Amino acid sequence: MAGLFLGIVLLALAFWMIARQQKQQRDRAALRLSLTQIRLLRQLIEQVQRHRGLYYGVLSGEASLEGRRWSVHQQINQVLAGCREHLPSLHWYDSWHEALGYWERIEQGEFLASADQMLLAHNDMIRLLLETVQALANRNDLVCLGRLAPQAEGLWLELLHNTEMVGQSRAIGTGIVANRQNLPIWRAHLASLSAQINEQCYAALARLVSDPELRDSVSQPVRVAEEALDALLERIRELLDRPDGSVMKSAEYFQTATQALSAQLVLVDMLLDRLEQRAIRAD
Repeated sequence: MAGLFLGIVLLALAFWMIARQQKQQRDRAALRLSLTQIRLLRQLIEQVQRHRGLYYGVLSGEASLEGRRWSVHQQINQVLAGCREHLPSLHWYDSWHEALGYWERIEQGEFLASADQMLLAHNDMIRLLLETVQALANRNDLVCLGRLAPQAEGLWLELLHNTEMVGQSRAIGTGIVANRQNLPIWRAHLASLSAQINEQCYAALARLVSDPELRDSVSQPVRVAEEALDALLERIRELLDRPDGSVMKSAEYFQTATQALSAQLVLVDMLLDRLEQRAIRAD
């Protein structure tokens, strides 16, 4: 009788271990899928941010940017095509559907009558894409990583959010240079963005490079990111100091801001790579 009882216990334990292993495998597969989706959304955010800056410049009078804008427009549609295979899982996020709705309206030319309305439509689309990324990160614990507070490797999400401050400063500054108007509302907004970048972007970089495990691998790209932010903030100061906005060409300002944004994204990608490697090692 004791032997039978022991056999039942061992059999139950074996079933439990198999079920646990299968759940861990499903969780790791879900994690890898979410990382793939986050990478696609990160690419989409980058291209929509770029499209916003170019379109705002075009609608503000800088016709020379139209060729680049159309090229980025095509790239956005290519990234969206890559997202199609993930539609069954992205379907559950309302923010994803709302973001797609904004892109359809942008493509249909709904906001062409106003550069400001076009800018705000892009802002809303990017906000919704960031909300989708946030939801995917929360679902898979990709920020706190099993701890109570965000971890250094989880700073990728804060860095991605910070790109939007840089991206908005790129769009608004490009528009100001393009139309040479420096409207008070946009000058004030650009000054506010400059203060936010100065306060928040450098702080995230400092936390990242202070982590002992990451310091060696991120110190050089963090330095590049800091220098790119320095250059952007200097451009913004020059722009705001000249009421007529004639201190530089719109393409020059756009490029300076793009370098600052790209440097942030390099770090985002590095941290996502580390999370992906961690998931692979767990298999």
